[in-house]
Amino acid sequence: MATNQTTQYRDLSQPLVSVCIPAYNNGRFISATLQSVLRQTYDKLEIIVCDDHSTDDTVEVARRFQDARVLLVQNDTNLGMAGNWNKALAMAQGRYVKMMGADDMLYPDCIAKQVAGLEYPAHAEAVLAVCNTDVINAADRTVIRRRFRFRRGLVPGNEVIRKCVLWGANLVGEPVVGLFRRDLLPRSGMYQDANPYMLDVLFWAELLKHGPAFMDEERLVAFRISPGSASARFGWKQAAYTRDFVRRMHRDPFHRPNGLEVFCGHFLAFPRCILRNLLINLRSGPRG
Repeated sequence: MATNQTTQYRDLSQPLVSVCIPAYNNGRFISATLQSVLRQTYDKLEIIVCDDHSTDDTVEVARRFQDARVLLVQNDTNLGMAGNWNKALAMAQGRYVKMMGADDMLYPDCIAKQVAGLEYPAHAEAVLAVCNTDVINAADRTVIRRRFRFRRGLVPGNEVIRKCVLWGANLVGEPVVGLFRRDLLPRSGMYQDANPYMLDVLFWAELLKHGPAFMDEERLVAFRISPGSASARFGWKQAAYTRDFVRRMHRDPFHRPNGLEVFCGHFLAFPRCILRNLLINLRSGPRG
């Protein structure tokens, strides 16, 4: 398939896309995040900002956006990461859903290209569209141009997850990289709170039991690392959470990673934790 195939199918039926933005103390970045969504070339959107009882000015900043597509929801109490993500997801009405952090960014053609990828007839079985990522810091500087370890096109779901187990890492990426079919949620389920660091890849693992992923090599999003981000808060617990994910997948009858894959994932969890924490500490930018 030609490299630019996803850009060739602009005559879409314009299905509604739900962009879910769970937020907690993201006042510093949420304005830029919302602007990046509102500047999408694809405009049939609903944008759900679900604030988890923030103690900063997140709500005040979000209220400044008067666009009718933006819905701001405030939790009376803090639901925690999984609870807030699931509340935002439960409100989605679109055919497709993108979940993203309240400090992440979408590049202008992101949703148009991912919708086109899922609407393309040859990709009818795909349950998830995934793109590559720029990792940016608190100062909006790109610190990594990430490239995933998958071939372009359709990749079977169990192949995706077994490779994540092998490398002891979420090779799919954070929620912002994906666009998925909402009608699968009754079968795949919502976000699980037992393993907060691997919340996203565990969600991908359940979703990918129902079909392949469409992998697009283009960088269409930016994932932000900062001293106050969730990844930074998990710190050295990341290795333990990753090993828990490896053990869960080892017991999963669908994905079935073999013994070598499980051993490698368990072994690599700790050095990857060290590298990730060094990256966050050295390159995430200034606090506050």
